[in-house]
Amino acid sequence: MESKVTVLTPNGRRQNVKISPNMTLLQILEDVCSKHNLCSDDFTLKHHNKEVSLAQTFRFSGLPNNCLLEMSEADKKRTVANVDICVQMEDGSRKQAQFKSTSNLWSVLEELAAGELEKYDSPVIMYMRQDIMGKEKLENTTLKSLGILEGRALLRLANKKVEELKTQAMVYAPPAPKVETKKDENDNVKPKTTKSAGGGGGGFAITKDLVKSLKKAAEPKPETKTNENEQQEEGSTENSKTENTTKEVAKPKYDWGDAPGRSMQASKNNKEQEEAIEEMEPEIEPEYHIIGDRNALLYHLDAAQSQIEDLPDSFYDLTVNDLKLVLRDLRKIATGDADAPLLTEKLREIENNNTMLRKISQYKNCAIRIQFPDRHVLQGMFKPVDKVADVLEFAKTFLVKPQQSCYLYTIPPKTILDLDKTLLELDFVPNALVHFSTEDENNDAILLKEEYLKQLTSPDGALFAANKFR
Repeated sequence: MESKVTVLTPNGRRQNVKISPNMTLLQILEDVCSKHNLCSDDFTLKHHNKEVSLAQTFRFSGLPNNCLLEMSEADKKRTVANVDICVQMEDGSRKQAQFKSTSNLWSVLEELAAGELEKYDSPVIMYMRQDIMGKEKLENTTLKSLGILEGRALLRLANKKVEELKTQAMVYAPPAPKVETKKDENDNVKPKTTKSAGGGGGGFAITKDLVKSLKKAAEPKPETKTNENEQQEEGSTENSKTENTTKEVAKPKYDWGDAPGRSMQASKNNKEQEEAIEEMEPEIEPEYHIIGDRNALLYHLDAAQSQIEDLPDSFYDLTVNDLKLVLRDLRKIATGDADAPLLTEKLREIENNNTMLRKISQYKNCAIRIQFPDRHVLQGMFKPVDKVADVLEFAKTFLVKPQQSCYLYTIPPKTILDLDKTLLELDFVPNALVHFSTEDENNDAILLKEEYLKQLTSPDGALFAANKFR
């Protein structure tokens, strides 16, 4: 991924700068100032209103990628300062002198290590995980470009080839595992490593003593019935990894309810239940009554409420799968859009258009439910490109007084829908619930015709019809 930062200049413009890990913040400032004809010595950089050190490289600055830096006027103009440079040779000896921060590395080596330069075929200066090799690079690299602006610094001089630069010095290499010999019961010598059987540093190895101790702890009690196959294969290492198939006769300590997936122990009637499910007849389609155009049907919310009240308490118990879904949703909420890239207005518009195209290709129709003040719900099928005005005209055909003024709205908060908006623009695809209201707000009056109130559909039938016709 490309690394860059955005710098906010004093004139209000934003400048993007491509960076590398070893690039100093001073180089970023100088790059921006050169493009806007500004003097870099008069400015400093801030991140979240906190001044950052220009001598640091971006690798060690702690700044994130694509961060925003702000240029601000420095309290004091920066000047060229003297720095104390110490060069360490390969034999461990050191030589020190004072230089200007604008001095290049080759002049520093000529003054402090002239004799060593004659002996070395390929001298390399190492500083802060940077390797500068060759006379040309040493002449073009100044102390200022390395972030050495003031104070003292230590440079290491070595004689290395290009291939040797790929190997990092002072890296710990773990020793090879010791191999010990151990005799088993048949006097066979087997190698034994210090690592565990799991292959990792943590955990423990599955040994014969461990298997025996586990089997002693899992001996069957008078209240349990064990499998005869387990007694015949006792002592083998492989059976230590198999699950225990014992079934307890006594009542479990905790009652987890009758919901599926909640029982923590095997049920005696599992096979009987599975056989009963297989013998059940296929589910009969719920009945529904089409009362008009657009596959219209009508139902009452009180019928749906009565169905909910008839459900047993065990229906509301969370299963293991439910908990997994809740955990997945919580992880998504915790992650959020913190890692998502920032989008411009044009990119957001393109993304919204792509979402609309996907919905049009996936759903040819959308189910719109219109809830009236008397808790009756009218359901109809519409095209994604239909407008709110089409939905309102559809609802008026079922009213006692079609000519009365009315409108549609959504909650919460109460938002009156624009008649010229399409269902796709309002994100009503593949389904949506809107509310119907009249201008006089007379909720006691009968709105729907009597002939339609006699042809009500059950909520299950309405749901089945919505999935079928959509």
